[in-house]
Amino acid sequence: MKRGQTIKLYIYGDDLKNIKTAELSNWSGKAYIGERKHSKLIQGIEELKSPGVYLLLSRDMNEFQIALYVGEADEVNKRISDHFKSKDWWTDFVIFISKDTNLTKSHVRYLEKKLYNISNEKTTLIDLKNNSNPTGSKLPISEMDDMDEFLEKIIFMLKNLGIINLEKIEVQEISLDKDNIFYLDLTKNRIDENNNKLQAKLQITNDGYRLLKGSFIEKEERPSFKKHIYYPLRKQFETNKYMQDSKYDGCSILIQDIDVRSPSAAASIVKNRATNGPKEWKLQDGTTLDEFQLNSQS
Repeated sequence: MKRGQTIKLYIYGDDLKNIKTAELSNWSGKAYIGERKHSKLIQGIEELKSPGVYLLLSRDMNEFQIALYVGEADEVNKRISDHFKSKDWWTDFVIFISKDTNLTKSHVRYLEKKLYNISNEKTTLIDLKNNSNPTGSKLPISEMDDMDEFLEKIIFMLKNLGIINLEKIEVQEISLDKDNIFYLDLTKNRIDENNNKLQAKLQITNDGYRLLKGSFIEKEERPSFKKHIYYPLRKQFETNKYMQDSKYDGCSILIQDIDVRSPSAAASIVKNRATNGPKEWKLQDGTTLDEFQLNSQS
């Protein structure tokens, strides 16, 4: 059994107006967590006048993507101040430094590159705001191992503080059984040559939901859907060529598994219109996703 870990959270008083720090037992790293309004206040924190890696995030996020920028700096508090002036979309920041000041410029460039690559793989979950791919840095193998361990702690902290989950997404054990795959009928009662319904398939993951490869997807687009919150995500599926024409008229087919944050997002992509995912995704026995999740908690 994997041992638990302790996160120590400290909330500053009046002078720094609720800026938080977070530390993990037996880890040299330290996180500073704040909001856009704290950009000026952190200029006076001596510990932040050092190399660090940071994330800018938007609290004003839609339901299916988190806006995110990954960066590094020699004086990380100064860089946050620069972003306050140049970027208006972000609302929150998280900074990671070393308490023993052992992080170098090369270290934080390495961490920035790693965090960027992880985030860039989650295109349907994260709206990555970086304009270019970070260069990273070459490190001796011993230091790479140290930084990979440091990175694991960063990802652990981000997830367990409820900020953002950058872990590799795994399908929950409960949904590996075929009996726990959820199905969605297409808008029209489409059937294959064996008289089986053409459907989309969904599984629950540890960070949302996974629309499964082989799912059928409606081509016809309702005009009203263009104003819907999930329309840009549907267009992203088309732009990134996640689906291709199927042999059935009016349908495409998903050619890879795709992760999404909402069952309604997945359902709306499939039907190309606004759809109530928790009610319309169903197990083979007719149990809705809503009912399944309620029963799983009891």
